[in-house]
Amino acid sequence: MFFNINPLNFFIISGLIQNFILAGIIFFRQTDRPLPKRLLGGTLVIVNLHLTYLMVLDTNLDNLFPPSLWIPYSYLSAIGPLIFFYTRSLTDMDFAIKRAGLKHFIPVLVELSLQVDMIIDSIITDRLFYNTPFYFYFTPVVYAWSACSIFYYLKLSRRVIGNHESWVLKNFSNIREITLQWLQKLLTSYRLLWMIWVPFAAAFLLFFRFQLQYLVVVLILYFLMLLLTYLTYWIGLKGLERMNIVFIVQEKVKNENKNYNKIPRQEIDDYILMMNDLMTNGKIYLNEDLSLRDFALQMKAEPNLISFILNNFLGKNFYDYINSFRIDEVKNRLKNPAFKHLSLLGIGLESGFNSKTSFNRVFKRFTGVTPTEYQKSLEE
Repeated sequence: MFFNINPLNFFIISGLIQNFILAGIIFFRQTDRPLPKRLLGGTLVIVNLHLTYLMVLDTNLDNLFPPSLWIPYSYLSAIGPLIFFYTRSLTDMDFAIKRAGLKHFIPVLVELSLQVDMIIDSIITDRLFYNTPFYFYFTPVVYAWSACSIFYYLKLSRRVIGNHESWVLKNFSNIREITLQWLQKLLTSYRLLWMIWVPFAAAFLLFFRFQLQYLVVVLILYFLMLLLTYLTYWIGLKGLERMNIVFIVQEKVKNENKNYNKIPRQEIDDYILMMNDLMTNGKIYLNEDLSLRDFALQMKAEPNLISFILNNFLGKNFYDYINSFRIDEVKNRLKNPAFKHLSLLGIGLESGFNSKTSFNRVFKRFTGVTPTEYQKSLEE
């Protein structure tokens, strides 16, 4: 009997250690609201415990030190709800898990109780956890339920993010600090990875038991574990970077909904003239932090009314409306010799964009070419 360590599981174990450290940092990070950090940190810990169990088997630690299997490692049915509630907490300042929300974690209690029962049985009968009679039935049921749960809750999470992104575009002219596109992309990859991982891992635990003669299967498992480990780490790292931003901003723009369809068309046209005058003459789009609320205050109108006019009469959200003026400003400055002393990025930042990334992305979306390509076309 030997302790099995190789380059692949070494990198997995290193990633798990980093994840546990990151989870600790997230838990103890000082923030305005503790709920998001607890949900994110809890997700990292639970995914890590699942992978730690597999590493215990892979390194032969279970045979060298049987008490290593006396720990309940599996809380897979909690991953979906935790990510969903984490996403909700990022998009709603007032979100809290109420008593009714605890029902989402009932499967976790069932999963935990079954594990404890098998652990007690393994201790009494002096055999390894995965050699107990019930383990063969427990594993496929838990993994099948977990796969469905993760798929369902991550789908709900992506829907919440989609609603949030729609809200952002209606209320802000720059979205770098408040967009959740980063989480949307990560969850899309994460959901796909779990859909592949869960059935593969279940089959591996039940039928292959980390037998090294199945080299191809082992290599696939290692590859999937590496992806799962470091993608989880990346989600945790991104969440740590953006811990306070979204819900601080969202608190500012709440407003009551009214029926604006009864407003006379002439009054709507007057508002549109005022809006365009404020943009062309006031050039308030040069303010990179301009929000719908700020714009509405200068219009002496309700934010929801301005949003209604933009959506229904100009066919634009607030984000596109403001950035269309910024793009025109960039074009005019590039043609004006008075701005030759500025770099292309400098012109973009002075025109209201708050970063190189957003400047390039928005400019290409509106014009079909990058700022550099457009500048070169003017020099030809």
